[in-house]
Amino acid sequence: MPEIKTENKSMNGVEKAAVILLSLGEDIASDVMKHMGPTEVQKIGSQMTKIEGLSQNELDVVAKEFEGEMRSSVSSGGSEYVKNVIMKALGPDKANAIINRIVEGGEGSGLEALKWMESKVVSDLIRNEHPQTIAVIVSYLEPEHASQVLLNLPVKIRSDVVMRVATMESISPDALRELEGAIMQRISGSVGMHTKTIGGIKIAAEILNQMDTSTENAIIGEIEKSNTDLAAKIQGQMFVFADLINIDDRAIQTVLKEISNDIVAMALRVADDTLKDKFFKNMSERAADMLKEDMETRGPVKLSDVEKAQQEIVRITRKLEQEGKIVIGGKGGEEQLV
Repeated sequence: MPEIKTENKSMNGVEKAAVILLSLGEDIASDVMKHMGPTEVQKIGSQMTKIEGLSQNELDVVAKEFEGEMRSSVSSGGSEYVKNVIMKALGPDKANAIINRIVEGGEGSGLEALKWMESKVVSDLIRNEHPQTIAVIVSYLEPEHASQVLLNLPVKIRSDVVMRVATMESISPDALRELEGAIMQRISGSVGMHTKTIGGIKIAAEILNQMDTSTENAIIGEIEKSNTDLAAKIQGQMFVFADLINIDDRAIQTVLKEISNDIVAMALRVADDTLKDKFFKNMSERAADMLKEDMETRGPVKLSDVEKAQQEIVRITRKLEQEGKIVIGGKGGEEQLV
């Protein structure tokens, strides 16, 4: 947003966003923050704690930019308000780390701090570490974040790291303290007295699930060269686009509601006829005909674009499963329903 002159000062984009969120109330503000990245949450959350009140003129200036009128005064931006908003937006696990840094002035742990850094920054920070150290770090990250971190690392070490993640079980408090100190020397804090369960087959599979098919297959192929059994176990926990054939029709219908026809048309470009029919039969006749026509009339497309579309559908499917809206099994539909 461009800067806006008020009676006292110019307000930048972060300040105006903080004003808007403070005026919305905790429930609506938390919904808005769900669509922000970690950087935006931290910047705007920090600004919200600094706002103690605005004049009506300042409020009106900000409101006009949203083509609406704010009729009530902005609430005081205190620590408790910000804490509640971020907690509702992110959930307790993610929120606690950032709340400590924004509201209470704390720093949290080094590994927690990495969760809020851009993937490229994390990759640059750890690329010269031993693969085992990298494996510990990516095990702590969200799967999507971890996959992006791996993609920014040299190709030759990716499969080694994923294999170490899959075979990892725990890390001692002393080792964890040493690692945190090496990652972020400015951050200090204690860790629990018990070993921390990290890594494992499931985490490795979730990380690979966030990658494009070509990269995923390359990493699995490298792991197979060293440990065929481990590669098979990881694949057994994965869910790929082809596995959509094994989920029920109601789940397919739910997935279709969340994605555009453009993405479906692109994703089905190289799918087998059985999977295509699975999608078509769970759409209205008109929608299915339009989709078929779109697929037939499109010119050549990049394979990478097809894989990206397939990965987006897999991501949405996994998200719906995590929200409890659908049920899916692992690779090959191995999970049984009773």
